Amino acid sequence: MRLIILLKTLLTLVLVMCFALACQPRSSSQKPAPVTVSKFTDIHIHYNFTQEEVTSKNQAIKILKKHQVVLAVVSSEPTNYALKIANLNKKLIIPFASPYYKPGIKLHWYYDKNLLTKMRVLLATGQYKGIGEVHLTAGIGPRPNNKNMLGLLNLAREFKLPFLIHTDSSDPKYMQVFCAAYPSVRFIWAHAGGILGTKRLTQVMNACPNVWLDMAARDPWRYGLLTDNNNKLLPGWREFFIKYQNRIMTGTDPVWNAHQAYKWYEADEGWNHYTKLINFHRNWMKQLPLEVEKKIRLTNTLKFFNKL
Repeated sequence: MRLIILLKTLLTLVLVMCFALACQPRSSSQKPAPVTVSKFTDIHIHYNFTQEEVTSKNQAIKILKKHQVVLAVVSSEPTNYALKIANLNKKLIIPFASPYYKPGIKLHWYYDKNLLTKMRVLLATGQYKGIGEVHLTAGIGPRPNNKNMLGLLNLAREFKLPFLIHTDSSDPKYMQVFCAAYPSVRFIWAHAGGILGTKRLTQVMNACPNVWLDMAARDPWRYGLLTDNNNKLLPGWREFFIKYQNRIMTGTDPVWNAHQAYKWYEADEGWNHYTKLINFHRNWMKQLPLEVEKKIRLTNTLKFFNKL
C-alpha cells in the first residue's frame, strides 16, 4: 500500500515538473523553427526584353530559387531570351519557342511570312522544349485556318512538342477547333481560358483529353474569377480541380500590368511582383485535398515533362 502511494506521489511530481518546464517562456537564444516553403513548378513565366532592364537574368533565377521553384517554363519576346535564361540553369528552366522571334510582332505574328521558316530553324536545334506562348484573340486574329497558326501546330506535331496557347474568347469552341483537329499535340491552355468558368472549361476538358489547364493569371489583379475577396475559391472550382486533378498546373505569369502587355516601349516590372503572385496560388491550392494540391503545385508538371 505504501509503495502504491509512493509511486502515485512520484508520478504527480513528474507531471507537475514537466508542465512547469513546458510553460516556461522561451529563452532569447532559442529561435523559432524556419517556415518550410513547399516545392513549386511554375508552368507560365516570361522573360521579355522589356523585363531585362528591371530584373537581370541572375536576379530572376534567384527569385525562383527563393520561392522553391524547381521547374519553370519560360517563353519570351524575342524568342532567344528564353534560351538565354535557360543557359544559366538548364535543370531549372524549360525554354519554349514563341512566335515572337523579334520585338514588335506580337499583334501581327500570324501575317509574318518568315515565321514558319524561323520557327523550324529554332526547333531543329533541339534546345526549345515547347512552342508558345501563342496568343489568339477572338475577333482580331488569327482565324482558325490561318497559315501561320496551322503551321505552328504542324511543327508541334512534327517535333512532338507541347503547345502553350492563349485564347481570349467567351466561347470554348474557339479552343476546341484546335485541340480536336490536333489530338496528338499536348496543349497547355494558358490562364485556363482566361474569362471562362468551370462549366465552359468542362466542355473542352471532356472533348479534348490532350488539353492541360494552366491557372496562371487567374488572380485578383488580372483575370480573377477564381476566388472571392477573402481569397476563398468560388463555388464550383474545388469540385472541378478534384475532378480534373491530373490535368491542371499553375504558374505566375510575371507580367505587370496585364493591360501593358503590348507596350513594348515600356519596362515591365512583373518580376517585382513574383512573391505576391506565387503566394496567391499557394493560398487557393491549400483549400484542396493534400494529394490534389501536390499534383497541381508540383507533380503534374514534373510528369508532363518527364522529370519524375
